Amino acid sequence: MNRTATRTTINDVARQAGVSVSTVSRALRGLDKVNPDTRARVERAAEELGFTFSKTASSLASGRSMRVAVLLPSGMDQWFNANAFEGLYEGLSSEGYDVVPYVMWSEVDLDGFLRTVSGTQNVDAIIVASFLLDADRQRMLATLSTPTIGVNTPSVEGLDASVRIDDKAAMRGVIRLLRSLGHEAVAYVEQPVQSSPFVCSDSVRLQGFLDAVNEQGYDETQVLTIPSIDRYGSADGDDEHLAISDIAAQLVGATPRPTGICVENDRCAVLLLKELRRLGWRIPEEVSLVGFDGDSLGDVVDLSTVRQDPKRLGRVAADKALRLMRGETLDEPHTILPTSLLTRSTTARL
Repeated sequence: MNRTATRTTINDVARQAGVSVSTVSRALRGLDKVNPDTRARVERAAEELGFTFSKTASSLASGRSMRVAVLLPSGMDQWFNANAFEGLYEGLSSEGYDVVPYVMWSEVDLDGFLRTVSGTQNVDAIIVASFLLDADRQRMLATLSTPTIGVNTPSVEGLDASVRIDDKAAMRGVIRLLRSLGHEAVAYVEQPVQSSPFVCSDSVRLQGFLDAVNEQGYDETQVLTIPSIDRYGSADGDDEHLAISDIAAQLVGATPRPTGICVENDRCAVLLLKELRRLGWRIPEEVSLVGFDGDSLGDVVDLSTVRQDPKRLGRVAADKALRLMRGETLDEPHTILPTSLLTRSTTARL
């Protein structure tokens, strides 16, 4: 026997809730001027009838796309990016927004995105993660009505709101620790493979190290910095291990040899720890090693590190985005969240 499937309509919901169709539309789109009891009755009726309000129809009616763009300077497989995005998704998806990642592998990608969003206005907010927008791109965004929120960006210029950690203060804490443990020569190691063409938050971390060693009285002969290798091959696993071997060789050959080593992130620190031990360095008896992030990789080897919480950064950014999209004024547009210095088995007094 043939059966004709019936589809629940907005009229059915209105009939069951005892309200008008327009009231159902306003209630399910989350608009104002709907009595809370009425809204609850409409939502209950919609749930009982299995009615899902069309996001497309809602967007057309409200003038919103219900889409938020997240601009990332590198892939989603990066520890910070993945965790920050998870926090953003938690905060925004629960309010009905699609959260769309855009990986900016090059300046061409970024300019293409900005031209598209300028022409279509098809996002309700833009979230920039960890990299700096230059003055020209800031001016382009300023012409839009779309709020722009930063997550751990090197600067807050051109942003309507932001949330970040204080990388400089965190590095001051690391250098004070190493100085108190008796380390007279120190080094800073950037991540070995830097695939992003943009100025990212790691530049603030490096500057924090340089400021801190100056404050603690180190002279230039006692300080070594090992920069990233831009576009090192294809940046795959083999290239990364080659770069780590090169970094270890620079440390071993340095005069004076650094005994306190700060590493830009925990993944690099864990790989370097393994390589230095292979070369015969005793850690922490001869050398103290400190990472940065709080990545679970560091937990495995009991790495001393600066711990940050990118999921929380994402949640705070999502809340700021939601409030700005509702037209609210933020009491604190730019927020700094704390970090913690964990001293574990890779640091010790000389």
